[in-house]
Amino acid sequence: MKIPLILGIVAAFLSACNPAKRDVVPQSPLSSTTATPVVATSLLINAKHQIRTTVYVVDDVVMVQMQNGTRQRLTGINPALYPDFQSVFFRIQDNNRDGFNEIAVLAGVSFGATERCYDVFHYNFKRGMFERRWEDFYCTSR
Repeated sequence: MKIPLILGIVAAFLSACNPAKRDVVPQSPLSSTTATPVVATSLLINAKHQIRTTVYVVDDVVMVQMQNGTRQRLTGINPALYPDFQSVFFRIQDNNRDGFNEIAVLAGVSFGATERCYDVFHYNFKRGMFERRWEDFYCTSR
């Protein structure tokens, strides 16, 4: 009985100490107060409904800004990954063939960067926001 309680306390402590996972909403991509240079990437999520988003990194957070101006925090990241892997940091694909592209965000790389692992976020049309689906997490070689 004591071990699950201790593990819960340790997990809560580690979560609170990890700045990349804090639930913060940074400013828009045009903000000049950020320490990390902000490069915004425009992505087409659905051509039929003309849904576009802008995805960008602010410090240690990946943000999505919808065309109507609403912002959503997707995930925290290791900020050291972004400068070296900026060209492959975001991917879009429609793996489930629902007509909406998913956004894949680089979550980590193997030693030597031979494999890259991605978190996948699906667009929920009814809610108008992205949702992470853990079962779609994947790794790929270069």
